[in-house]
Amino acid sequence: MDDHVSGVSSSASLVPTSDVALNNVWGGGGTAPIYKLVDDGTSFSSSDGGSTFARSAPGATNASLLLGYSGAPAGGASEVVVNYQAWAINGGAGTIRVNLYDGATLIGAGPARALSASQQNLSDTFGGLHVANANQLRTELVFQNTAASGSLVSSVVWIDVTPPGDDEPSGGEPAVSDKLVPRNGAWWGGYAPARNFGWDWGAAIEDLEAKAGRKLDLVYRYHDWGTSDNGVFPDAHETEQLNNGYVVHLSWESRRYSAGQNVTWTEIANGSQDAVIDAAAQRVKNAPGKIMIAFDHEMDNVDVHSADGPDADYVAAYRRVVDRFRAAGVTNVVWVWTPMGWSGTRSRLPGLYPGDSYVDWLGYDPYNFYACNGTGWKDPATTIGSHYDWMHQPAQMAWHGDKPYILSEFSSHEDPADPARKGQWLRTFVDALKRYPDIKAVQIYSSNVTLRSACRLSVDSSPEAVAGYAAAGSDPYVNQPHD
Repeated sequence: MDDHVSGVSSSASLVPTSDVALNNVWGGGGTAPIYKLVDDGTSFSSSDGGSTFARSAPGATNASLLLGYSGAPAGGASEVVVNYQAWAINGGAGTIRVNLYDGATLIGAGPARALSASQQNLSDTFGGLHVANANQLRTELVFQNTAASGSLVSSVVWIDVTPPGDDEPSGGEPAVSDKLVPRNGAWWGGYAPARNFGWDWGAAIEDLEAKAGRKLDLVYRYHDWGTSDNGVFPDAHETEQLNNGYVVHLSWESRRYSAGQNVTWTEIANGSQDAVIDAAAQRVKNAPGKIMIAFDHEMDNVDVHSADGPDADYVAAYRRVVDRFRAAGVTNVVWVWTPMGWSGTRSRLPGLYPGDSYVDWLGYDPYNFYACNGTGWKDPATTIGSHYDWMHQPAQMAWHGDKPYILSEFSSHEDPADPARKGQWLRTFVDALKRYPDIKAVQIYSSNVTLRSACRLSVDSSPEAVAGYAAAGSDPYVNQPHD
């Protein structure tokens, strides 16, 4: 405790010095882009109550303010605490988020905070940092106004920076949470088919890693429904991968691959499939590590699940799986809920959601299918952002809450007219990913197999694609510590 008190007392409160970057920000009701922020270095109660503030332009959907600071302690920073007040005015509605930068590098992102007309006192802590020069710290306030009018408002009250060596010695935020959420950045993972490797799934991942020029964090696999063959998980390959430090993410599908038929959600919900669930629970319970499991990923895909029962039966089936795992004493599963992320089925999603107590991660599968599915070319930010932005609207967050996201599958088709285009798409993917900080894991789908048509989605669809994928995976944002 003495060490902790010493650490707190040695932190320094910083003062915002200037706007580094402004986007649709007004200030104090003045003419854009004027702003002024208060930092009294003390507390919410002794601040001026928001008489000086940053304000998004009326009706602006997105706005941001990136601040620099003065008075940073020598020797860098190990922890930054941002305390701020925020509210909505004139009919505005939406969220505010705090992003923390070391120079131009994003090193932390706070949660999206839903705002109302009542002023809220908010605080975000970014710990475990390795900032060499605290004078390079930047704090970005990001407003997202979902109303067609009004503004969102924020006043920075105080920002404390703790130098290295003075932070709390124990009990702080771990690099990876108990739900496998990395504190900063995102996991870098993938799926690779094993058909060409004699069904050696370990060799398939090693081949993908050779193209990536690095070890993957996550390994993705699909398993069908049963107690033999591909219905058995974790198998020998996955057990070895768990022992070697990978995060194993499994999509458990209510299908029997060899028979080409589905087990319906109704059957699972009514208890007739409990023996399959219980056998899987015992195997997973004895696995050497935590496993991410998605039950029937893309449950909203009518090409696969149109005859499986009503949406309510999916919810009941999902809950039955989780409840029976918990009843068996399984504590090493992180549960993932993964719809397609396609706008055509979004209206169904609230009725397909099992509930916050049954879901640890939210997933979706964004693709730049381009010509292979008859769509236009989409850059990475557009590919990722459409579903992400929809899920972050207050009306949607009301039913699913604030959780980490995983791109369970992502990739791009080639452009036949431009052999370098997919490679550039992959090369810039992580830069786009940084705009969506709730996405804490991504997995490339390195296969050309899709349900409706053959698409050139694999990493090795061209030399340019391989080079772009390797360049993206070298970004520090997707290179996690494994301690």
